[in-house]
Amino acid sequence: MYDPERATRADAFLRHLFLRHAVGREVLDVACGTFAIDLPLVKRGYRVAGRDQSEEMLRVARRNLRTAGVTADVSRADMRSLRLGRRFDALLCLGTAFNYLASSADANKALQTFRDQIRPKGVLVLDLTNFDAWIQHPKNVRAEVDYQSVDGTRIAIFAFNEQDVGRRIHYARFLTVVQRRHRIDIGFDEAPLRIWKKAELAQALRAAGFRPLEWWGDLRLGARYERSRSPRIVSVSTPVDVR
Repeated sequence: MYDPERATRADAFLRHLFLRHAVGREVLDVACGTFAIDLPLVKRGYRVAGRDQSEEMLRVARRNLRTAGVTADVSRADMRSLRLGRRFDALLCLGTAFNYLASSADANKALQTFRDQIRPKGVLVLDLTNFDAWIQHPKNVRAEVDYQSVDGTRIAIFAFNEQDVGRRIHYARFLTVVQRRHRIDIGFDEAPLRIWKKAELAQALRAAGFRPLEWWGDLRLGARYERSRSPRIVSVSTPVDVR
């Protein structure tokens, strides 16, 4: 509902990235959601393990896998405490999931966990909302989604957010309205998200044992990172050899 072309753009980006860094076939997505971005990888022969905290997201992910006629290791887990018992050639954390770790302790715990899951020459792809650009060009009140499904169900999502710049927190608030024939259901969600600057994120990555290699402004080929303009901040890092 948000952006049907996002998975297509991300697939081209990851395909180019994996080829350039000679990434192997074992991939872990620690916030896989509906598995939309991972499905093209599976279809190209990558062995993708997907983890997510939301059982509802995982239910949709499993349905998408069945519809596509492919299989993958998908189950519930917390990115701060992953213990899969094996290492991967690439670890993906996409779609603002890392921003939801609002405290430094949780973010550092997740990065250390990521480090333990990646093989020595693997890559970590970390995708965050670039709130620097958001703060300079506010989008705090907007209609996020206006959608009608094939069965006539109407879904509207309204966002009204604010930032506490001093505490480096973005408060995400969403009002969701679902109309099924004559019934209307209304829901409200609120969450604090961590505001990261590039230099701060680079420092946290190095402290966790990673070496940043590339910075991009979106999961899209050619999207250079610009602090005041890019919608995303995408870092590509590799583990540091500590031997």
